[in-house]
Amino acid sequence: MRHISKAKLLVATATAALLSSGVGAFAADKVSGDVGVSYNSHFVSYGSDVWGGGNDFFGDESTTFVYGDLVIKPTEASSVFLNVWTDNNDNTTSRIGGHLQEVDLNVGGSYKIGMVTLGAAYGSWNYAGGAEESVEGSIALDDSSFMPFTLSPKLTYHQRTGTNEGTTQGYGAVIIAGVSHSFALGSDGISLTFPINVAFFTDNFGADSGYAYTSAGASLGVPLSFISPDFGAWSLSAGLTGYFTQHDALPGNPAENFLTGSIGLQVAF
Repeated sequence: MRHISKAKLLVATATAALLSSGVGAFAADKVSGDVGVSYNSHFVSYGSDVWGGGNDFFGDESTTFVYGDLVIKPTEASSVFLNVWTDNNDNTTSRIGGHLQEVDLNVGGSYKIGMVTLGAAYGSWNYAGGAEESVEGSIALDDSSFMPFTLSPKLTYHQRTGTNEGTTQGYGAVIIAGVSHSFALGSDGISLTFPINVAFFTDNFGADSGYAYTSAGASLGVPLSFISPDFGAWSLSAGLTGYFTQHDALPGNPAENFLTGSIGLQVAF
């Protein structure tokens, strides 16, 4: 109960702070948010195939994510956010209730200095009767002014600060280096994005430290322009991501290399 109470306190405090800041303190263009749902062939967390989908593409281990974000920009260079994310399926008996397997609460912010954006976040991830806690720092580079095509390089350090007592996980960190390139398909707002990430574990984050996995994929975004903007900006997405994992780091995965897919619907305000 200690973890669940802490999670409730976190979301209540963060929500109250963000909403009170947004009422009368910021113009409408300083506050934004979105709500979305996606159907996914796998749930992959830092290379770990959580439900053991392996090479079963959109099989019995598929799952549905439902999420929401609230973002406030106090200045042009800074922003703060609150994110709530859930995992929903009948892959096992839920310790939370119904098909709700996990509820993640994340708060953080970013600050832009020239071409560089610095980010920081705290997460409380509630599942399997306990909570996993983490802190994260990132640095991203806007290379659009000097590259023939953007790669948007980003380096992320994710440190586990609290282990889930319902699992055998240990304290440790993962370091992820990534690039991503997006371009428009025509003039209707359709976009195609190609992200690539390479991850390394420190001691006790996975089964072994060192190189852990590489992921590479493609994601298509399609705006639903026939819906009036009075009801928000609606869009569809579809993506494929391949994971190439190191068995010594992630021995629990049923397949070292596997393909994942997702189909999603989102509305932004």
